[in-house]
Formats: sequence, C-alpha cells, structure tokens
Amino acid sequence: SSSTTTPSSSSSTTTPSSSSSTTTPSSSSSTTTPSSSSSTTTPSSSSSTTTPSSSSSTTTPSSSSSTTTPSPSTSVTPSLPSSTSSSLSTTSMYVPPANCTIPEGGDRVVIDLSEYVVIQDEPVSAENEQFIDIGNRKKFGEKIAVLYFDIDAALKDNGLEPKDIAVTDSRINFRVAKDESDNDDDFTPGRPVIFPLAEEYDPDSTWKQPWELGDGPIEELDYLTYSTVKFNKINRKPKLNFWIQGISTQLVRYFLTETIYRKNNNGFILRYVTESGADASHFISLDSPEFMDPEFRPFMDICFLPVEPPSPCEEEGGRIVRYYFSADTFIAKDSIVHGDDKHILVGNSGWDGNARTLLDFDMSSIPDGITLLPDIPNPVTIRLWYEGAEKAKPYNDPRQIDRKLSVHEVLESWKESQATNIYRLKSGNSGTKWNKPMMEKGTDYNGDIIDSYTIQDGQSPTNVYLNITTLFEKWLDNKASAKGVLIKDSLHENVPGYFLKFASLNHPDPTKRPYLEVCQEKKTCEPVDDPEPTQIVDEFGCVSEMNVTLNVCVAKNGGCETDSILNYGNMYHSGVTAFWHGNHELKTFCKCCIDKKVKIKKVMMDCFNVPSKEDYEKEYHYVEECECTECKEVTQSRKKRSAPSKTRLLLKSALKNLLRN
Repeated sequence: SSSTTTPSSSSSTTTPSSSSSTTTPSSSSSTTTPSSSSSTTTPSSSSSTTTPSSSSSTTTPSSSSSTTTPSPSTSVTPSLPSSTSSSLSTTSMYVPPANCTIPEGGDRVVIDLSEYVVIQDEPVSAENEQFIDIGNRKKFGEKIAVLYFDIDAALKDNGLEPKDIAVTDSRINFRVAKDESDNDDDFTPGRPVIFPLAEEYDPDSTWKQPWELGDGPIEELDYLTYSTVKFNKINRKPKLNFWIQGISTQLVRYFLTETIYRKNNNGFILRYVTESGADASHFISLDSPEFMDPEFRPFMDICFLPVEPPSPCEEEGGRIVRYYFSADTFIAKDSIVHGDDKHILVGNSGWDGNARTLLDFDMSSIPDGITLLPDIPNPVTIRLWYEGAEKAKPYNDPRQIDRKLSVHEVLESWKESQATNIYRLKSGNSGTKWNKPMMEKGTDYNGDIIDSYTIQDGQSPTNVYLNITTLFEKWLDNKASAKGVLIKDSLHENVPGYFLKFASLNHPDPTKRPYLEVCQEKKTCEPVDDPEPTQIVDEFGCVSEMNVTLNVCVAKNGGCETDSILNYGNMYHSGVTAFWHGNHELKTFCKCCIDKKVKIKKVMMDCFNVPSKEDYEKEYHYVEECECTECKEVTQSRKKRSAPSKTRLLLKSALKNLLRN
C-alpha cells in the first residue's frame, strides 16, 4: 500500500481504504466517520480526524463548539468534491462522508444497516455477499436492493423514545466499490435513490413477491415518493472506491414525529435512477454489511435535540392532542402578502424593517365538551419550529441579537391571503386597513403579553413553546371571539439585526409546521346516568310504579377515536373513514361507544288503564361498563388467485407498461 498526501490550510480528513491511504484536504474542520473497529487518530499539522467505533448504535455527546444548520429537505443532495465532475481520476477526490451536525445541547445516534436483500429480474447474474449491487446491464435483469434500518431499536438502545427527540439532521452513507467488470458499454449517469416501502420489509423478497403486480416493485404501489433520499451523482464507471451520502432528515422526521404526518418505517427500496430516465448500463456495487473491512460498511446517523415537553401531561394521566392552525402569515413594511411563504418571520433586518407573525385557529375544529387536564402547567401551547436567523436582501446590518417572542391576542379579523402591514382584509383596490400600519396596540391587538420566549444570539434550530392557556379557555367560552394571535419581538423590535425564521403551514416538511398542543383529559367511553330518574312506559301503555335511573354509553374527550389511520401513511385522507389497503382488506376507522356489561334490574309495571293486561314485573338494563367497537369490522380478505386468469395477466402487463412510460 502507499500514502498520498495533499496539504491543507486548516485540517486534514482521512479517507480509509482497504489497500491504500489517501489524504484529501478539508476546507474547514475535522470530519468524523464511524468505524466498527477501534478509535484511531491521524495526526495533522493543525487538527486531527478521529474515527470512533460504530460496532453498535452509539450516541455521541455534543461538543461546546457544535453548531447546527437548518435541516435540509429531501430534495437536497449532498455536494462532495467531484460529485458533478465528468470524470474520476485514478486519485480519489472523494472525502469520507461528513457526519450529521450535532446541534448545541444535542446528541448523535449511529445505526448500522441491519437487514437487506438484493432482488433481480430475469436473467439473473452472480451474487457476491461482500457487495450490494444495483442498476442494470445488457443481457441481465435490473437489480434492486430492499433495505431496513432499525431506527426504533437504535433509539431504545440509547434510552430514547421518538417523543423525546427532535431530529435536526440525518444522513445515509454507502461506499461505492471500484468497477472491475468487463463491461465496456457507455456509462449512463445517475444516482442511487432510496424510497420508503409501502408495506413492511420482507426478508424473503424476490422479484416476484411481495410486490403488488408480482413483477418487481412499482412506484406508488410497492414503494412511495412522499420523501426520498438522493445520493451523489455518479457520472462515470467507478475506477476507485469512494463514499456517497444522502440526506435522510425529512424521512426520519416522518418516522419519529408525534403528529398526524407520522409514517411507518417499513424499510426501503434502493435503486439506481439514471439522469435520462433510460435503463442503466452498469451495475453499481456498494460495500455491504458483510464487507470484509467493517470500516466501510453502510450506516445511517441521526443528530437530534432532546425535547422537553411543555407540560407533564401524559405523566399526570392526560393525553396530548395536536390541532393545526388554519392560517398563518407575517407582515412587514414591504406591503406584500406573505400567506403562501414557507416561513414566518419575527424581528428586524434593518433593510426590510421589522416583521410580525400572525397565526389563526379555527375553533370549530375543537370538539364540544373537551376538558383540559386540571392543575398542570402549560396545558395549551403553540408549538413553532425555529429554523435559524435570516438576513434581508440586500443586507446592511450584520448584527444578530437576542430577541424575545411575545404572544398577543388579535382583536380584528384578517385573512392570510390578504393581510399586509397596511390591510387586514383586501379585495381588488379596496380593503379594510389596520388601525395603524403594522397593527395598533389596543385596537388591532391586545397589548397584554400572554407568554414569551427568548431566542438567543446564535441559537440552534429547536422547538419553541408558547403558553396560551388563558386565551384558549376564553375562545372555548366564546368561539366567535377567536381571531388568532400576534407574535412580535418585545425586546429589540426596532433594533436592526436578523429576522427569526420559523416553519410555516406551507413548509415542505410538514412535521415542522406550527400547531396547537392541548393537554386534555383522557378520552373515555363510559356509562352516563340520565339527569333525573324517569318513569318507564312499555309498548302496551303500562307504567312503572316507581321512577328508575336509566343510563347510556357516552364517548367523552374524543373517546372511540382511533389512531390506526396513522399506520397507513398517504393512503389516508381527511374525511375518509374506509379504504382497501395493500392486502385487499377493507379498513374502517369509525368506532361506536356501546355497552359491554349490563346489570338486569326489575321494576313493577302498573297496567290499570290497559284492558286485559295484568300488572307484571319488567326487566330493564342498567349499563355498568362500556367499550369502543368498530362500526364495521374488517371484511374478509380477498385472496389472490393461485392461477391468475389470462385477462388478469393482460391487465397487469398493461398497467406495468403504463407506469413505466
């Protein structure tokens, strides 16, 4: 083996290799790459690179100098040196994959690829357990990998639950192996892409099963595109070994969120997708979990912040319910409507002046009769996702300072599609103005501060909670009075600096969108007695000699609602209570609160005014216990035919061709 070194002005980053060692410059700081062997340090003129052990999922504590950048969306592909180069030289220009960025006060979990299987269309080619092959080539069928990263197990190994963390960054890493095949065909540029599976990972997957059409996985049938992980582009036949990386932040947030946007981690499809959309011309080999050198095996890492709930709701016997805002916007001196923006802003940029955020809530979405859990702090909070500071363009003041978010009640109605710094409602050239530009205290909004939260200079992305319990209770008493809230900087609003940027209702990552978190009493399905004892009258007209207490089963606080719809991801749509799922079973989400246990009681019936009817003793039911039962049980599974008909095969073939085209 040999060693080639390129000088660096600030630090060195070492790319491990099974046969040779190549050191490539890094422009800013040392890079940490997990390894399953032992921790080693490579000396450098200014800094060193440490390779920690990753033989099992581990948590790396945050260092004091760690900083966080806003979490990228799934459309972001990491940029590594020469990833867009038209050629690859015999000297590696690829650096080891950068670890996810640990936020200040956060941690990192490393997850090994636990399970995988490579499937191939006919005709098949030879397999090597050292590598995961994906792609295509002449005379052979396409190869696709089916993967599973056990995220839940990795978190539990580190004493974590999904509700305890907010994911800020996540990445998946594979090392591409040198192509030593005899394939001289022109290389088709493209990139590996990960797609989430629609159904649970099956270790016995083949090209024929468990796919919907029985002929390989099909997009939107067997795997989904709501969030994907795109790796670095590969332009030429690999002539050396190098790492590729994909940003998986949004996908992991889908798996771990406690909101209605949660998706099941069913596993993944990994396939090679060409730039042109044509079939690939080569197989791309990636080091597998069985690769001889553990240092180069695939892994995922997740960086996160610990989440401290605003109230001990569940510990005190309550349940957390999240309600989403109906409108949001921010107003600034630009007189532009920002209701469709991906972010809402608070603060002062200098050039663009100050900005204030408006949030509105549709109280009709709150069920009648909900009860807040008593005697706990902060039962109703606004939750915002802070993404960092934002400077105006053009920018003329570099200062970033502490800003204090303060919540105020809005007193006038407004619309997110019309509200600006001048108008709260507008149609054409006419409209209704705020009493004063940027809203007037006392008339457009209540000057009393309901709650506040300070964002410090340089603070990392995080959840922000603002307690509005008193205002929410006022809205419950008079829903028509709910006109939303104003969030402004009450500390340095007139001091130029940066805007504070928060995810809006239009943010591409729905797990970051603002919502109202309410701690309610637990939902129940229980017997409720009639207010007053009553006299029973039978079908003949006989009446009971004494009044009796009757009761019925009643669902309270959302009782008999079901969370099972969350397990079906994009197959569920608001307002739909039933659908056929992937296994051809009709799923319903309607439940009823009915009696489970009754006590038989008796009362004497007086039939004095009923001809030819003697007095008698009548039985009646008194409910002692209730239960939630599905209004319609799951129907019998529709079994697939063991020998498909010719018509069915023709329809499958036509659908397959249509999807491919």
